[in-house]
Amino acid sequence: MSIPTRLAVAAISPMRLLDVRSRTIERLLKLLMTEADATLIRQSGEGVRLGAYYHWYLQKLIVAHTIRGLDRPNTMALVRAIDNTDYSDIQQLIDSPSGVLVTIPHHAHYILSMTALAENLGMHRKVNVFYGQPATHKGNVAFDQLHQLLFAGDGSGVVVIHDNRQGLAKAIKGLKNGEIVFIMPDAFQDEDATMMVPFCGRLMNTMLGTAILARKTNSWILPTVSMTHGAGLGFKTRFGNRIDHPATKGMELTDEQTRVADYGVTRRMFAQFEAWMSGQLYYWQNVRGHFAAGSSEELVRYDMLSQSLDAISNNPVFKAPDLILDLR
Repeated sequence: MSIPTRLAVAAISPMRLLDVRSRTIERLLKLLMTEADATLIRQSGEGVRLGAYYHWYLQKLIVAHTIRGLDRPNTMALVRAIDNTDYSDIQQLIDSPSGVLVTIPHHAHYILSMTALAENLGMHRKVNVFYGQPATHKGNVAFDQLHQLLFAGDGSGVVVIHDNRQGLAKAIKGLKNGEIVFIMPDAFQDEDATMMVPFCGRLMNTMLGTAILARKTNSWILPTVSMTHGAGLGFKTRFGNRIDHPATKGMELTDEQTRVADYGVTRRMFAQFEAWMSGQLYYWQNVRGHFAAGSSEELVRYDMLSQSLDAISNNPVFKAPDLILDLR
């Protein structure tokens, strides 16, 4: 990405101060928004302005436009030029004797974060990038094309697997063999198969699949979040604290305790996401839907869920220290 382009994005950063709708800007950005959408964006954090959302949307468009048509060397050169990540934190991934689930939500430049991290890890260990198949997620065709460009061939150490039966089998086999699997846990296909977790003042539907995969494959979880960096298209990947499922540490759990532990691990993961994302949720792909679901009823349900979990954690059946930690 050229220096003039990056400087131009930084130069128009005062756009972030705009707090009224501009249909002219929305038309230029080809951004489809309603008045209700604008309200939801403002609700995503204290002091959030529509201009910040416009500025972020412009960055996404520029990155997508710039990458389109580049070859592998130039694409990776672009990614490295705007990457401000400290990769010393990934040594724990390289050295881990067991499989690792690297979890990353659809936040900020998550595609670039995944690309850069996969390239760094692929030199040391096999990396599987697990996401929705284009047959059910049409927008993911671009993911397939990008990964084909960057990681085609055996030399990269990076492969793509989709969230179908075959892909799930590959993910399980890979984790059991000590490989790394990237997964985006803030996406799901069937709402009836989800559980609700507290997230940024609302309840959110999510699958327990990440926790279940960790439990079944004796793997651990590393939450990561892509963050914007500076005002000129930079990004930085943040690495969280390792999460171990109680079942992977030799604990004998009943079926009921296992379900609670799966849920507790999922809550801990999203609590780490929330610590980074709170206050800048307009960088999150699901922000409109998350706050559209929010209401006074939703907040009541949030309180009820917290009270229920407190009651569960005080039950003598779940007094094991690791289980209590996972519920909090």
